[in-house]
Amino acid sequence: MDPADLDDKLVTRFVQVLRSADDLFKSPDGGCLSPLGEYNLNLGIQKVVEPDIIATARDKPGAYDGHPFIVEAAVSLGGKDAKEGITVVRFANRIPLLFEGGADVATRVANGKIKWSSYKIDHKRDKIGVFVSIVSTKVPFKGTGKEYIGDDIIEIQQSVKRALQNCCQQLRAHLTKKNALRDVKERKSRLLKYIPDVSRSVFGILEAMQKRKSEEAESGPRYSSPRKRIAGAGAGSSRQQHLKPTESEVFSVLERVSNGDLTEDTIKEHLVEAVEENVNAGLGFDENEEVFGKVGTSKSKKVGEDDDRQAVYLVPIYDDPKTAGKVVIRHPLFDFFPLNA
Repeated sequence: MDPADLDDKLVTRFVQVLRSADDLFKSPDGGCLSPLGEYNLNLGIQKVVEPDIIATARDKPGAYDGHPFIVEAAVSLGGKDAKEGITVVRFANRIPLLFEGGADVATRVANGKIKWSSYKIDHKRDKIGVFVSIVSTKVPFKGTGKEYIGDDIIEIQQSVKRALQNCCQQLRAHLTKKNALRDVKERKSRLLKYIPDVSRSVFGILEAMQKRKSEEAESGPRYSSPRKRIAGAGAGSSRQQHLKPTESEVFSVLERVSNGDLTEDTIKEHLVEAVEENVNAGLGFDENEEVFGKVGTSKSKKVGEDDDRQAVYLVPIYDDPKTAGKVVIRHPLFDFFPLNA
């Protein structure tokens, strides 16, 4: 059929048929795009903003109307000259977008689609930096000035949301660990605060018991009233009866007090050791571990370890790269391609 013979109805019908048969056509991949890269994005933010913590993520390549795109995102907390609340920085094909940010897809997703409280982040008080980079063969700009990307492209909106959620999940794990360590330090400080008073009181009770034992040994034992003896014999649960010390244990402790082996300083030392051993129970990490590192760069380390190490950055590769002349590590779940090999 000659294309000139097609009327409007046939053209409309032809377009509808092609759109309904999207599954028959493979979507374009991101091999033709040149994204900014998580490594460069991370380094740039650290150099300019100097945040306390940062996480980066790249979503898998997508496509809209036959045009491929890649979304990269980063979320930072703190930093010099940072303001409270959410500050959004946008890039399109590596070019910063400076105007009309309120209508941009990155701003609307960060302010309306992300539930920050679920990630241990206070979006009103914390200093949050949101960085979104979109590269595509055709960036869907809105307006004549091409200063923002509309949120009417569902594929791009969902990709931005996934990338930001990935960053927030990294931060949540890091912040949960940091908050747990802070609670441990507070609990330890509270316990250590009362150790001198507790040790002094315990030693005073032991001295009084030892003095009473000495007097009983000289003048004979003292007996309480029959009513108190009967009440004391039937009081307490089985667990309390099990925890009650025997006469031999009491005698051994009082003997150590009388010999000077058990003093107030000894009790204090044992209490401090008990606090040190049990305060971190169940946390799974050391109290001296440096928690506030850079999440996106895998730099969390322990104090005292060897710092002569080189960071390794893992970047997902969605398209099969050219492997000629390169070392490839094969695994049933993944293939590892060293980029500098």
